[in-house]
Amino acid sequence: MLRILIVDDEILVRIGLKTIIPRDNEEFQVIGEAANGLEALKILESQACDVVLTDIRMPEMDGLVLLKQIRERWPAIKCLILSNHNDFNYVQQALRLGAIEYVTKLEINPSELMEKLGAIRDQLQLEKQGQNARTQLEQKVNQYSNEVKEKRLRELLQGHVSRGEIEQVWREFQLELFTSPLSAAVIQIDSYEELTQNNRFQSDRLLTYTVKNVLNEILKKYGNGELVEMAVGKFCVLTGQINANMLVEMQNAVQVFLKISLAIGVSPSYEDTFALHQAYEKADHALSYRFYYGGSCIVYYDHLHVSPSTLSEPWQEEEWMKRIEEGDEVGLREKITAWTEELCQNKNIPPALLREQWLGLLHIFARCLKAEGGDIYSVTLHEQQYPYHVIRNAETLQALSAWFIGWLPVFLAYKREHGKEKLRPEIQMVIRQIMEKYNLPLKVADLASTVGYTENYLSILFKKETGKTITDYMTNVRMKNARELLKNPDYKIFEISELIGYADPNHFSRSFKQMEGMYPTEFRKLVFGHRTS
Repeated sequence: MLRILIVDDEILVRIGLKTIIPRDNEEFQVIGEAANGLEALKILESQACDVVLTDIRMPEMDGLVLLKQIRERWPAIKCLILSNHNDFNYVQQALRLGAIEYVTKLEINPSELMEKLGAIRDQLQLEKQGQNARTQLEQKVNQYSNEVKEKRLRELLQGHVSRGEIEQVWREFQLELFTSPLSAAVIQIDSYEELTQNNRFQSDRLLTYTVKNVLNEILKKYGNGELVEMAVGKFCVLTGQINANMLVEMQNAVQVFLKISLAIGVSPSYEDTFALHQAYEKADHALSYRFYYGGSCIVYYDHLHVSPSTLSEPWQEEEWMKRIEEGDEVGLREKITAWTEELCQNKNIPPALLREQWLGLLHIFARCLKAEGGDIYSVTLHEQQYPYHVIRNAETLQALSAWFIGWLPVFLAYKREHGKEKLRPEIQMVIRQIMEKYNLPLKVADLASTVGYTENYLSILFKKETGKTITDYMTNVRMKNARELLKNPDYKIFEISELIGYADPNHFSRSFKQMEGMYPTEFRKLVFGHRTS
C-alpha cells in the first residue's frame, strides 16, 4: 500500500485530492494532511510515508524547504509537486531538490494523478526489490568472507605454519595484531550429543550459531580477540592475556540464556604472538581434563600436574581374568570403584592415556569371551551403547565408571548364557550365510527361507540363541570386517563401505561410530598413529 501525505495551504485543494484518491483502497492510503511544511514534518516524524504531495508556496515553511528536509531525513520518500502556471522556476528548483514529478493544481486530471501515483508505487517496489537483492548479496558476501576468515584461522590453529603465513592471513582480512602476550581458550558445549538428541534446538547448526553469538558479544565487550569454530560445539578464543572474568561471564551468559553449560581449557601465555598452534594445543589439552572435573569447569594448563609413576597399567591381567571367569561381580565392581576414586583424587593421568587404559581393561573382558568363542560386540547393549563408544566418548570419568559398573552384570549374564554353548544347526546355517554374504543386501526373509522358517520365527529364535537380533549380528560382522579393511591404506572409505555391504558411505560412518565411538577416518588415524609410534 502506498502511504500518501497531502500538503497544501488551500483546504479546497486538500479536499479535492482526498476525493480523487479513493478511500478503503488496498493500493493507496492518505495518512494525513498538512497546511504547511512544519505541520508536514510533525506528521512525517510520527508516521511512515511513501509519497508527499506538496504545494510549493505555503506560509511558515514552503515546499522547497520541506523538500530539503525530506531529502536529508527521509531520502526514500518520493515527492510530487503541486504547482500553478506561474511556478515554473520553483518547479525547476523542486526537481533539482529531488521531486520526481509535478502536476498543475488547476488542471488536475484524476486518472492522470492516479496513473502518476501508480508509477511511483511501481518504482518504489522495484527499488525495494533491488535493495533487498543488494542486502542479500551483501549478507552473502559478508557471510562468505567470515567463513573464509574462520577457515583460515582454523588452519593456523590446527597446524604448524610459518610466521609469514600468519601475517598474510592477518593482512588479507585486515585483522588487528595481538599484543603480547598471546593466549587461547578452547570452549566445549557440555553434553552436546544429548542436547541435539533432545531436540531443544531446531538443528545442530542453530545450537552452535546461538552459542557462538553469545560468546562473540562477550568477547567484543572485553576488547580485541577472535572467536573460531573448531568443530561442532567447540570453539577457540584467541586473545591477549586471558581475562578470567570474561570466561566466567561466557559460562554464566550461556547458562542463563540457553540453559547450556560450557567447559573451558586455557593455554599458558606466549610472548610470541605467532604461537597460535602451540596455544591452541595447550588449551585443548587443558580442556580434556574436564574428564575429571565435569561440566562447567575452567581448567588452566599451568595448573595441571602429571606424575610419570602413574602411567603404567593399573592392574594385573591375571587377577582380572580370574575374577571374570569366576563371575565375581562384587569383586570387579569394587576394583573399578576403588580405581575410579583414586583417579578422581589424583587427576594426574592425561585423559587420552586414561581412556587407553580403560580400553585395555575392556580388552581383558573381550579376551575372556573370545576364549569361549564369544564376541564382545555381541554382548547385550547396556543403556543402548557399545562399550568402545562409551570409553572413547564419555565426557567424564564418573560417567564412564558408572556405565562400566552397570555393564558388568550384563556382560557376566551374557557370558554365562552364551559361553561355550552349541547353537542349533539352523542358527549356525544362518550365521554362515551372514558370514559369507555380509557384503550383499541380505534380508531376514531370505535367510529364513534357507532354513525353512518364517521370518518372525527365525527372528525370535535367533535372538534367543545368540542374544542379538539378526540385523545387529549382521552389523557386527560387517563392522568387524571394516575394522580389518581400515588397517589397509590402499582402500578408500567409500570402497570399504561398498565391500561390507553399505551403499551409502555416510550410513556406514554413522554405524561405525555408534559401535567404535569414532568415525572410520579417526579409527584409521588411530591405527596408523600407533603403528608409527
